[in-house]
This record gives sequence, structure tokens and C-alpha cells, in this order.
Amino acid sequence: MDKIIFFHMNQLGDLLFSLPVLEAAKRQNPDIKIYSVVRKNLAGLLNSTGLADKIFIKEKSLAERFRLIKEIRKENIKTAVLFSESPETLITVFLSGIEKRVGFCTAGLKILLTDKAVKTGVPSLSNNITLAKTAGLFSVKKDYTGLIKIDRIFSDSVSEWLKQNSICEKKFTVVSTGASARRQEKCLDENVWVETIDKLHDKNVSIVVVGAKWEKCNIEKIVNRCRKKPFLFCPDGGLLELAALISKAGFFIGIDSGTMHLSASLGVKCLALYGKTDPVQIGPQPLENHTIIKKENIKNITADEIINTFEQMRSNHEVCKL
Repeated sequence: MDKIIFFHMNQLGDLLFSLPVLEAAKRQNPDIKIYSVVRKNLAGLLNSTGLADKIFIKEKSLAERFRLIKEIRKENIKTAVLFSESPETLITVFLSGIEKRVGFCTAGLKILLTDKAVKTGVPSLSNNITLAKTAGLFSVKKDYTGLIKIDRIFSDSVSEWLKQNSICEKKFTVVSTGASARRQEKCLDENVWVETIDKLHDKNVSIVVVGAKWEKCNIEKIVNRCRKKPFLFCPDGGLLELAALISKAGFFIGIDSGTMHLSASLGVKCLALYGKTDPVQIGPQPLENHTIIKKENIKNITADEIINTFEQMRSNHEVCKL
């Protein structure tokens, strides 16, 4: 196997779940050339890992999809691994002339696959490890920590922002209140976030609320209701700049989201808030390094529960450092 191409899913957390597979492929065969197909907003973060030798951008339009097929065919790649189960992905791989097409048996057009892996539940690293074995890739790491590399330009820019706002590195807590547009059922009530932030400020916790640019209006509704406004960071530089900021934090508090997984991947201790989804399958990794509050209905999680759990987590962390 001298060339392999990976077709990634569209969400940040799902991308992070796929990175250990790429790392295993590179480690198993240092001479292998790795290609990846990914959405534009995730390409920079993937590129920062150094795991992909070439990245193809996945676009929505039909014309761009045919362009992508043409570009892939030029590379004469023999093996494809599909984290994505979308019909568009399977058709793209098939039309790209790739001989070995490894994907999940739950894919709608699984007839187009040559090798099928069993999938249990939602997209996860454990499912991706099974997929990797089906593709002949072994010894996949069981967590994604340490694979994202922080760009010096963004690191310096964030350090300057922290300095301007008198925020000490590793002495502040990142709070993420949002989820992707399609997953709003994972969100806490705004009132809970306002109360939580106010009570954290009462305990002299320095807070930076983070989010994507498209979330800024919704986040500001929460920030503006707090007795003392927390710092707000919605970077123009996208995920690379967000990663730089999070890497300098001491703790993270937020719901099950891509931002939570990004924080865990950067080695930041997380207090992760879960509803119906299963943290054993899709929790921050490695799970034992983080703290979970889970209720069947996430909206039943209270500010006092978050504060008390955070205080305990912070206390345990300080003891471990002694």
C-alpha cells in the first residue's frame, strides 16, 4: 500500500475521531502517501497535523464534485477509507476508479464498497478503529491527544490578545455555550449559562466564552446578560486561531461539541455536559482525564451542579500537580 485516501465527515469532532487512523497509517508505513478529502473549514486544522500529504477540498456543487473526481483519478490511488457514509461520498469514490473501497456496512450505498466494517452506534473513534482494521491498519491510538499542532502565527496572536486583556495563560477557563446549527437539542438553557458564568466570576474564575463567527450573535445574548461580562473570543482565523486560544487555557466547560473535543485533543481538562448521547462512546478523550455531567435531558443540568463539579475537578487537578 503506497497510497491511501481518506474521506472525512463534515463535523469537527468527527474529524478528530479520524486522526488516530491517519497517524497509524503513517506510523505503520512511513513511506505511504496519505490523501484526505475534507470540507474547507476543517482543512487548515487537518493540515496542521502533518498527517496528510495532500488535501482535497470537498465542495457542495455538482461541478466541483466532478472536478474532485477528476483530480483524484490523476493520483492513481488504489485504496480508499470512508469515514463518511453519505451517498455522495460513495459515488465519488466509485467514480474515482479506486479499487479497494473500505467503508461501514451501514452506508446507504454499501454495494459500492469492496470491504465493509461493522459499525455500532454513532460515529466514534472505536468505530473508526474497526474500520481501520478492515483496511489493514492496526495499532490505532485510542485517543486524539497531541495530534493537532498550533501554528506559531496564531499562537503569538492569541498571546497578544490575552496580554491586552490581562488574562494569564493557563489561568483562565474556556466556556463554550453552543453547538452546530443542526444539533441545538444538545444546548443548555441560556439562563443556566448566565447563572453559571456569574457564579464562576463570584469565585474569581477568569472566563473566555468562545464560539464560531456565525454563533456570535447568540453568544452575545448570554454574555450581555451576565453581571460581569466575560471575555468573548469569536476568531476571524477560524479553527486554527480557536485552537491556539484553547491550548493556552487551564480548563474547558461546555456541552458535547466539536469545541469540547478540540479542547480535549489539546490536552485541556474538560467538564463536559451530556444529554442523551453516550460519553463512553463519544466522550472527551482519554475519558479518564476529564469530568462528565450527564442527564437524559441536558436541560435538567443546573448551574449549581456545574459549579460544584468544576470546583471538585479544579481541586483534584491542583492536588495532582503537587
